Amino acid sequence: MFIDKKYRLFGLVSIVDIGMAAVFVLFVFLALRLSAPQVASAKPGDVKIKYTVEIQKKLPNFKESIHEGADVYDSQKGYLIGKILGVSTMPYLEDVGDIDAEIIRRAPIPGFEAVYVQIEATAQITDMTTAVGAFEILVGKEVYIKNKDFAAFGYIVAVEKE
Repeated sequence: MFIDKKYRLFGLVSIVDIGMAAVFVLFVFLALRLSAPQVASAKPGDVKIKYTVEIQKKLPNFKESIHEGADVYDSQKGYLIGKILGVSTMPYLEDVGDIDAEIIRRAPIPGFEAVYVQIEATAQITDMTTAVGAFEILVGKEVYIKNKDFAAFGYIVAVEKE
């Protein structure tokens, strides 16, 4: 017989052990499958868009970690949200009080830059929203972007349809 009195298969392995191993393998498979980054696939009617994310108060060498052509992900949900087209910088500005003139002026803060990352994506545009998969694109939205080289927080400051 295949199963003996102690419920072992061929007298070697318990059926309960085999069941537990199968449940463990299924659990590992599902954990890996459900935690993988989500890819937003294009649908009929999707259009190419370009949007710009402004990342404030970064050190001058931060721009070097952002590479054109690299994929960008939403770091909160893991969605692929586009490909980097370009990177530019400007001096980082803050409101600074001018005591002599008794006004507040925008002034550059030495040692910091504002980094602008232009991203291209395929989006579904409707009357209600512009979305790359489940990721909504709109001016003023705060975003957490990342890839293997950098991670940053910023705001979408421009969106244009191609």
